[in-house]
Amino acid sequence: MHVRQAFAFLLPGPVVLAWGLFLLFSLSSCGLSRSSLPFLSRDGLERIRLVSWNVQTFFDAERDGGEYEDFVTNKNWGEAAYTERLRRLCDCLARLDADVLVLEEVESEAVLQDIGNFLCSTWMLGRRYRWAAFAREYGGSLGCAVLSRYPLDGISCHSVTALVPQQGKRPGLRPLMQVRVEKNGRSFYLIVNHWKSMSGGKAESEGLRMEQEALLEGCIAGVGRFPVLACGDFNRDITDFAMGGPGSVLLRAGDESLAVQSPWFADDGELLGPGSYYYKEEWSRIDGFLYSGRLAVEGFRAETDGPWCYGDTKVPKKYTVWNGKGYSDHLPISCTLVF
Repeated sequence: MHVRQAFAFLLPGPVVLAWGLFLLFSLSSCGLSRSSLPFLSRDGLERIRLVSWNVQTFFDAERDGGEYEDFVTNKNWGEAAYTERLRRLCDCLARLDADVLVLEEVESEAVLQDIGNFLCSTWMLGRRYRWAAFAREYGGSLGCAVLSRYPLDGISCHSVTALVPQQGKRPGLRPLMQVRVEKNGRSFYLIVNHWKSMSGGKAESEGLRMEQEALLEGCIAGVGRFPVLACGDFNRDITDFAMGGPGSVLLRAGDESLAVQSPWFADDGELLGPGSYYYKEEWSRIDGFLYSGRLAVEGFRAETDGPWCYGDTKVPKKYTVWNGKGYSDHLPISCTLVF
């Protein structure tokens, strides 16, 4: 197991005055004071609304060498196109109004800063995101990000060197980012995932996803009974996991397995639909939440009430570089965490 690069910083306000770079350090408890946070609910539990969204190759206008070819060669891509895409994304994020926002396929911490600044003009002070974290593998093009209204602490990243070659090579595997989210003295671990895609073939790439599955199993097992939520783009339909008990799947690591819950299953065991990703005229449920410990999930859904999908079919409006239209080829998913 290798530790990869991780960044964490405080979002100070509408204009970025300064920001701190932390390499695998805990964040300081700055930002909102404890007295400004809400009181415990009447049942003694805390609730946080969380949204996870693969925002599809969200590059900025700078050419740093890691951009995909269709961005580099397209004459329409530049500062104006990036700013317009950023504005549309932030309009959607404001509409989704998550307490904790997880984004996959963000190019850099600089893009995350831009997102935070755009959103600062949307909400009053108490609703703004004060904490953020970003992780990307060395040499990678895209990373994962977290924006939070509540303190983030204990950020770390976990990765493995691919043991299973694909097309004769051992590709880099995106790291899992782990961070603790705290609200009013209660906390849970959040583990952000973006597993190997199915490019090159579903069966041919499955061994690489199994390695990331084993890594996730180890991370969740390592925190014991502490509340933990794994989320993101698993690039594997929920039905392709090994099934556990009612509403659960198994994460496997060699001969070991760990049962975790998935909200894609209704109380009667039926799958909720249609899914979060639409490809070749088929829906799949490759984005999701997996959770264990003293944690419950309420109100899970794939978000279809917004401009990011077609109103009649709910199919995501994929972003297209050549005309600058669309949002993402994934739907955002949301839930309320009770812990």
